[in-house]
Amino acid sequence: MTKDNKLQASPLLSFDFYLESYHRLLGNLKKEADLKKITYLLGEEISQENQSLIIKENYDALVVTDPDHSILWVNDGFIEMTGYRKNYALQKKPSFLQGKETSKTIKKEIREQLNAHHSFDGAVINYRKNGEPYLCHIKILPHYSPQKKLSCFIALEKELKAA
Repeated sequence: MTKDNKLQASPLLSFDFYLESYHRLLGNLKKEADLKKITYLLGEEISQENQSLIIKENYDALVVTDPDHSILWVNDGFIEMTGYRKNYALQKKPSFLQGKETSKTIKKEIREQLNAHHSFDGAVINYRKNGEPYLCHIKILPHYSPQKKLSCFIALEKELKAA
């Protein structure tokens, strides 16, 4: 209390800064955990370039597929974004998320780039388990074993919100 017996409120800016730092730290810890799980799954180191992208990129879901595009692993963000459980997604092709509004041109481009073992960077309309469409930015990276053989594809996915 002050001399005038009035309460003074101070802004909680420090708490805002704390929360911002906390969320950034939490996001970085999740990315590091995702990277460790992928490394364990593959039984080999991820290239420095792909590690750097996983740490730097802002993604909701992380999906790892085999060279034939069957899902080997998804992170927890995949569940939150799509509504599908991990066990449901395993061994399916990511195309199970596509539907009537998904561009045939984009689907063809993805297929061609992956068949040529190239990366893909673009947006696609996918569908949640409840049938709701959402626009998803996808960055797909090929990963090669130390023997220079295609080991898997790593997809970083971010839902694009309407403006």
